[in-house]
Amino acid sequence: LTEAGMGSKGIVASTAAMAVLLQEGIGDTIRVSLTPEPGGKRTQEVMVAQEMLQTMGLRAFTPMVVACPGCGRTTSTFFQELAQSIQEHVRERMPQWRGEYDGVENMTLAVMGCVVNGPGESKHANIGISLPGTGETPVAPVFEDGAKTVTLRGDHIAAEFTAIVDAYVARSYQRKSR
Repeated sequence: LTEAGMGSKGIVASTAAMAVLLQEGIGDTIRVSLTPEPGGKRTQEVMVAQEMLQTMGLRAFTPMVVACPGCGRTTSTFFQELAQSIQEHVRERMPQWRGEYDGVENMTLAVMGCVVNGPGESKHANIGISLPGTGETPVAPVFEDGAKTVTLRGDHIAAEFTAIVDAYVARSYQRKSR
């Protein structure tokens, strides 16, 4: 199955066309062809194909990071920056994790912007954080496997949460035998 396009239109068109066929079990190889942005990398094609398969539940490649879209309660971009930072961290660590731990590609992480939906989404993820919304007390509860484990405060929430993610992986996934 192959679909081509440019930018978000290319991603949407590829997903819409291929998802129907994949859901019906048609096709055993997919290729997404995107026109890269100036100076952009062709690796985006691979990531889009992987995300499509993972979102459909057909194959897992890397832990999924769920983040809220933002609303009037979250005028700060901190949660968006943290979600992007965690996604990048996961992608960077994945080659090492894949070699060391069984099943880590199935992990889900939630980075939520406030306490309205944050705790619920975080409880459903393997590990999640609910950041303070605009004007709320600067505390960020962290949930691991549905239970609140710690509340982060202060200027180092991003670094502390990243360390918690690393510790969770080391503690929760079985090491591969060498």
